Amino acid sequence: MLRNIILIAALLFPSINIAAPITIRSTDLKSLIESKNERVLAKKHEKDAAEYRKGYFLRSFLPKIEIYGAQESFRKGTHVRKEQAAYGAEANINLFNGGRDMLEASKRSFTFQRKEFEKQTILAEEIDKARGIYWNIIYLQNLTSLLKEARSLNDTNLKSASRRLTSGVATEVDRVEFEMKEIDLKREFTLAELELQNHKKILSAVLGFDPTADLKFSEELDHEHRWEETLIHSHDEHNFLAKPKELMSEEQLLEARIKNRSYWPKLDAFAGWNQFTEREEDFVNAKDRRESVVGLRLSMDFFDGFNSQKDASALRSEAAAISAESNYQKRELEIHIHNELAELKLLHEQVHEAEENIKRASRYYSLTKSEYARGVKNSPDVLGATEKLYGMKQKHLAIIRDFQIAKSHILSKIGK
Repeated sequence: MLRNIILIAALLFPSINIAAPITIRSTDLKSLIESKNERVLAKKHEKDAAEYRKGYFLRSFLPKIEIYGAQESFRKGTHVRKEQAAYGAEANINLFNGGRDMLEASKRSFTFQRKEFEKQTILAEEIDKARGIYWNIIYLQNLTSLLKEARSLNDTNLKSASRRLTSGVATEVDRVEFEMKEIDLKREFTLAELELQNHKKILSAVLGFDPTADLKFSEELDHEHRWEETLIHSHDEHNFLAKPKELMSEEQLLEARIKNRSYWPKLDAFAGWNQFTEREEDFVNAKDRRESVVGLRLSMDFFDGFNSQKDASALRSEAAAISAESNYQKRELEIHIHNELAELKLLHEQVHEAEENIKRASRYYSLTKSEYARGVKNSPDVLGATEKLYGMKQKHLAIIRDFQIAKSHILSKIGK
């Protein structure tokens, strides 16, 4: 039926673009983030820009050639106004720059590496964010289903209380208890639905989809029994998170070395050929105004007010500060992963405990319901038993969600 409606709408309104639903699973998130997330794409462009700047050392020896041409209209003193052309070419070749070019090339190589690790870091952050939102969506879908089930059961109990009231074996209070509970359940259901839709929109933005995209999620909210195997890793697998600061420190040290070489000599080879006008060379014959030159130029900056040395000292201090931050980040990362593994183990145990509590709550509800039918229990007893049962089921869902999110944190930090 739905398919026929869509086909009719497409025929009547051909300009309307009816987007097909997009099914998302947890295993799809990483590839989607890599290809569509705008923060990751921005870092990729930054890395590409840094790559274009590599190869600086060899390029520094390429000649810089300037070719020019001009048509001038001028008058000198009391002479008549003249119009003449000026043209020429000049070349300058770097032969030695105090080793600064090689240091600059090394610095740019470190910058490229840093941008690559920054891209990996942003990718890990966005994957972690997407997985957290994803498992909240799966949780909220299950929660809304659970609340529907609770509302249905509460409605059944309300009808049962109404029948007992009609038979004269219950009071008006019994019915009012279930009516108030329906209002609470309806409010919780509405809030859960709203939160679910909000999470879907946020995930659409993180994954690079249009906010109006129809995302579907069919994965079950469950936990793995052999989860520890998926989290086995080495130190190198999460070292990328501290690498950007480590490489930034190296860049600062290289920049300091470049500043320290401000006094080193610079040697250039140059050559040129020029045709001047009479404004520049006071010869009537154009051939006498031609000039050709070739030579070497040695230049040194003897004194810059010690600014370069001060800058070098400042850069070394900045490098030391960044290196200290990098070392701190590495230790902090190790502690976080250790703590999250301990949390995962605890959550895994709590999942099984919650499952046992659901069985106990189900039995408690059945016994209470049976005694209510025999007149031993009243509506508050049934209502309390119902709340225990669905409270246990909700806690079970929340624990599994927290388990999946905690596992996602670690997976992201080890680049998986």
